[in-house]
Amino acid sequence: MVNRRQSKVADGAQRVSAKLWEMRHVLILILAYLFLFVWLFSEERNADIRPSEILTIPEDPLWEKPDREHWFGTTGDGADLFELSRIAMATTLAISVVISGLGVGLTFLYVMMFAFDPGGRRFTLLKRIGRLVRMVPAFLIPVVLAGGAGGSLLVTGLALVLLIAFHLAPTVAGWFEEGERGQSILAGYVLGLTRSEIVMNRIVPVVLRKLIGVFARLIPVVALVEMGLSFLGLAGDRLSCGDLVAHGQDVIIEAPWMAVAPGVLATFVIAMLSLLGWFSALALKTGRLPRWI
Repeated sequence: MVNRRQSKVADGAQRVSAKLWEMRHVLILILAYLFLFVWLFSEERNADIRPSEILTIPEDPLWEKPDREHWFGTTGDGADLFELSRIAMATTLAISVVISGLGVGLTFLYVMMFAFDPGGRRFTLLKRIGRLVRMVPAFLIPVVLAGGAGGSLLVTGLALVLLIAFHLAPTVAGWFEEGERGQSILAGYVLGLTRSEIVMNRIVPVVLRKLIGVFARLIPVVALVEMGLSFLGLAGDRLSCGDLVAHGQDVIIEAPWMAVAPGVLATFVIAMLSLLGWFSALALKTGRLPRWI
């Protein structure tokens, strides 16, 4: 008789292939993110570039209109505007990733402070605080005040992290409540599992998966906020697409590409990040998110 049973190697390879096929949508999104990040961060860049230095208009400007050599034209001192815009967008994206990651992480820790309470109204205080924060006339007022008061990027970033945590916490708390009503949770209690084991092993993994989708959706939102604050001059003297557009407005007649080109690149990158974030949230089954996201 012929033994038709597969070897352990073949069985393992088949399982891995099946898992990869199941995760194909997520893997495609990861490749798209890698392509975008590699394009923005591929070349060496000087982290000490200051707009006030490189965008100062000399008496005899060396402007050149966009051509094959300089796609976005050049600045008054002859610097390639495309490279400056790419570096500025990379800086904005790096800041957005850090702020979004800290905001999502703080949200998770904040909700976990209440998750192990066995009471049915354990998230009541958390949701009341969330409603109180939403009573702020505008989402960005605390951030603008932090920047306008002379706050550095660190102060503005911390204000954004806190706002993300307090606004997102009620939604994450709702995920915990929905998770505890599932059939697998009831089966866990029947099998004698403790509440801590159920929360950590059955609810937290689902919530973490959804938070990854939230993180992807937050990145373009925070990037827009950062560029808006830079445009207003409230995010310090560092290279940002918002700062490039603001400086370009001063010479909109003589060199209109100085304002238009960085805005075009920023629009393209934000649109790509928004689409990738939307598909990521869809692939990870994040569900409905707050309107501000």
